[in-house]
Amino acid sequence: MASTGETETQSRGVLHRLLSIFAEVKPREVFSVLVLTLNVFLLLTGYYLLKVVREPLILAGGGLEIGGQKLDLDGPEVKAYAAAGQALLLVGVVRAYGAMARRFGRMQLTTALTLFFAGNLVLFFFLARLGVPLGVPFYLWVGCFNLTVIAQFWSFANDVYSPEQGKRLFAIVGIGSSLGAMLGAQIAKRVYVPIGPYNMMLVAAGVLLVCLWLTYLVHRNDLASPGGEKAAADAPPGGASGGFKIIARDRYLLLIAGLTLVLNWVNSTGEYILDRTLIESATSALDQGGNAHGEPAAGAPGAPGGAGGEPSGPPGEPGRNAGGEPALASQGAAPDAPLAAGAPVYLVDPQASRLLEGKITAVKGGAFDVEAGGKVVEGAEKGLVHPHTEKGKKAALGAVIGMFKGDFFYWVNTFGVLVQLFLVSRIFKYLGVRFALFILPTIALFGYSSLAVLPALAVVRVAKIAENSTDYSVQNTARQALFLPVGRDAKYSAKAAIDTFVVRAGDVLAACAVIAGQVLALSIRHFAMINIALALVWLGVVVGIAREHRRRTADEEKAEDLKAA
Repeated sequence: MASTGETETQSRGVLHRLLSIFAEVKPREVFSVLVLTLNVFLLLTGYYLLKVVREPLILAGGGLEIGGQKLDLDGPEVKAYAAAGQALLLVGVVRAYGAMARRFGRMQLTTALTLFFAGNLVLFFFLARLGVPLGVPFYLWVGCFNLTVIAQFWSFANDVYSPEQGKRLFAIVGIGSSLGAMLGAQIAKRVYVPIGPYNMMLVAAGVLLVCLWLTYLVHRNDLASPGGEKAAADAPPGGASGGFKIIARDRYLLLIAGLTLVLNWVNSTGEYILDRTLIESATSALDQGGNAHGEPAAGAPGAPGGAGGEPSGPPGEPGRNAGGEPALASQGAAPDAPLAAGAPVYLVDPQASRLLEGKITAVKGGAFDVEAGGKVVEGAEKGLVHPHTEKGKKAALGAVIGMFKGDFFYWVNTFGVLVQLFLVSRIFKYLGVRFALFILPTIALFGYSSLAVLPALAVVRVAKIAENSTDYSVQNTARQALFLPVGRDAKYSAKAAIDTFVVRAGDVLAACAVIAGQVLALSIRHFAMINIALALVWLGVVVGIAREHRRRTADEEKAEDLKAA
C-alpha cells in the first residue's frame, strides 16, 4: 500500500504535468501556484457577483440626489461622475494603505483589508433591508474594494515570487483570474432574479473569508520553502516613503502610471459608450411610443390621431389604438396595481435587450402570457414582467441591464480565459512582456475606429468584449509582470497607488470628457473619436515602457551573472 507521502508525491506529479501544458512549472512551485490561482479565482468570482449587482443599482437608480435635490442625470452620467468620487476616496485609501504597509507584515496587512471589506458587505446587506438607497455609495465602494483587494493580491504574489518565477508563473495565476471572472458573471446572471442582489453581497463576503485562508496557506508555504525567511516576510513592506513619492522619483514607475492612466481613461470612456448605447437601445421601443399591439401610441407623430394622422376610432373617442383599446402610453397603472389579467405591464425582452409595453392576457401560476410588440409571449417569468408604473419601469430596466451585463461579462471572460490558457504564456515565452503591452492598444484603436463608423449596440458589444477580454488576460498579466524588477517598497506602496488612485484618475478624466460631452451634446461617435486619439497616445507610452523595461531586465541579468560567477 502506498504511503501518504508517496500518494502526495504522485498527486503533485500529475498536477505538475498538467500545469506544464500551460507554462514551465517546477515541482516545488506546484502548491503555491495552484493555491494562488484558486485564490484569485475566488476573488474575481466574488467581485463579478458584486459588479453585476452594482450595475442595475446605479444605472436604473433614477438619478442622483444631493441634499434632497434630485439632479437631472441619467444612469450612465451618474456612473461616470461617481468614478470621479472614487478617485477622491482613493487618495485617502492610498495614504491609509501606505501607513498600514509601513507598520504591518504582509499577512497582517492582507488580514486587516479582507476583514474590513467582508464586514462592509454585511453592513450593506442590512442597509438595503432597511430601504437605504445604495446606488452611488455601493458603486463608490465596489471601485475601492476591487482595486485595493486585487492590488494587494498581486503585491503578495510579486513578493512571494522572484522575477524569474513571476515571468513563468503569472500566466498560470492569471488563468484563475479569468476563470473567476467568467464564473462570477455566469453565476450572477443565473441568480440575480431568483435570490436578488442583496443576498449576493453575503455570498461575496463568505468568498473573501475563504480567500484569506488561502493567502495564509501560501504565506506559510513560502516560509517553509528553501530560502524562505520569516523575518523578511513579516517585515513591513511599505518602506519609508509613501507610494506617491516612490513613483515621482522613478521614471519607470512614472511610465507605468501613465500607461495605467490612459488605459483606464480609454476603458471608462468605452464603458460609458456601452452603457449609453444600452440604455438607448433598452428604451427605444418606449421612445417610439409602442403600445400593447405594437402600434404607435396615440399622439405620436404619424400615429392615428397624432401629428399628420387621422383620428382613430369613433368620433369623440380619441386616444384609442387600432384594436379599440386605450393606448398604454396614456394608460399607466396604479402604483400598487397587481399583476393580473388585463393589467398593463413592462415586458423585458432579454434577447433584444429592450423593454416593451404590453398587457397580461393570462396568468399561469408564477408565469404570465403577455401581449407586446404585436405578438403574445407565453410563460414569461415574474422577473421579466413588471407593473406599468415608474417603479416597475425602473425594475424592468434593471432586469434588462442585469441580464445584458451578466451575458456581456460572461463572453468577456470566456474569451479572456481562452486567451489566458493558450496564448499568454506563449506570448511571454516567445515574444516577451514588452510585445504583449502593444496588443491591447492596437485592439482598442481598431475597435473604436469601427464605432466611429457604426455606433450600434451590436458593434459596441463586440468591440468592448474584445477590449475587455484582452485587458483581463494579456494586458493584466503583462502589467503585473512589470513590477517584478522593482524593489519591495514599490511592489506594495507604489503599486497600490498606481492600481488604485491612478486607475481612478483615469476614470476622472473620462468623467470630465462626459461632462464636456453633455455640454457640447457630443454623440457616441464623438466619444469613439476621443478614444481613437487616446489609443495613439497609449501606444507612445508603451514604447517608452518597453525601452525602460529592456534596460532594467538587462541590468538584472548582468547582476545575476556576476552573482553566479
